Amino acid sequence: MDEGPSSCGSIGVIQAEQLSCAEVAVLIVGFRNSQDILNCLRALSRAAFSPSFDVFICENGGAEAYRRLIGDLLSEEGPSSFRVPLGIRVDPAGTRFTRIQRLSFRSGASNVWIGCAVSNLGYAGGINAWLLPLSDTPGWKGVWILNPDTEPSASALAALYERAESGRKAMVGSTLVDNGDDERVRIRGGMQWQKARAIAIGRGERLGASCNIAEIERAMDSPSGASMYVTRWCIERIGLMDERYFLFYEDLDWGVRAKSLGLGYARDSIVIHKRGTTTGSAKALAAIPRPSVYLEHRNGVHLVRRHFPSSLALRVAISLMYAIRFLIRGAPNNSLAVVEGLIAGLKGEIGLPGEGSR
Repeated sequence: MDEGPSSCGSIGVIQAEQLSCAEVAVLIVGFRNSQDILNCLRALSRAAFSPSFDVFICENGGAEAYRRLIGDLLSEEGPSSFRVPLGIRVDPAGTRFTRIQRLSFRSGASNVWIGCAVSNLGYAGGINAWLLPLSDTPGWKGVWILNPDTEPSASALAALYERAESGRKAMVGSTLVDNGDDERVRIRGGMQWQKARAIAIGRGERLGASCNIAEIERAMDSPSGASMYVTRWCIERIGLMDERYFLFYEDLDWGVRAKSLGLGYARDSIVIHKRGTTTGSAKALAAIPRPSVYLEHRNGVHLVRRHFPSSLALRVAISLMYAIRFLIRGAPNNSLAVVEGLIAGLKGEIGLPGEGSR
């Protein structure tokens, strides 16, 4: 357990009322990428006053990464720096964390809770590690799931919140743009499932171009997991993220499960996404981490079997085409990873590779 200032009061098991009285809980899963998280929190520190929010971070990268993240946050100077509130010491008993530290923005009222995961829980596991204690916490209306390599605009959360509340939407997605290219849209709201693969809606459009919000919302099968606002009532209806994916497709699965409840698009929620600083998806083909390739193709099979079983054969064909592409582009190891992931998916492997097979 982390030691707080010497003036701290008694230690107690983390209580629901301690966690958040803000309207929104911002959830971030990190894996040894403290600089990304720091940049994301700097952007969040400039967020509009309303709705109120607290931040909950799950560090999946182990004790050293957890200590480094806290150290980097506390050493930061300027208006977005952080402090340790007096009187706060937290026992992580009953959670999926070995340590929990509470910080707060110097320039605002938001708390920043950082938990060191008991092991690498995967993306969905990291989200659920905070959703579980939050389920008993009063006050919040929704969670905003952000990739650590995102930098949201000041009005991004307010736009998501307004669309969810006014439109009675279960989940709402943002307008994502690539880092360094803020004139073109990467994703409008989320993904549409077409021909056994997920297609980014609005990709390549000019940011200021007119668009039909209602048409986009009808087309969406899920918000993008890079910036996904999920209402509390939606989570209570459909349950938590599915941890069997471990990494890749868990956000799409969650969105598909929520689609009948209503998916929304907040056009004015602008979020810069660096893409792939954790998974490596933004790198050259040969440099993409092999586990990422493996899980993407394994979990593609898992998602199709669960939600789109008639397109399984097409999904297999798509994976095989990716394997050929990797091979032609000089990435034979990742070509093999595609095939191995595909076979694992067909065999029914789930969870952490090598540990979750049926």
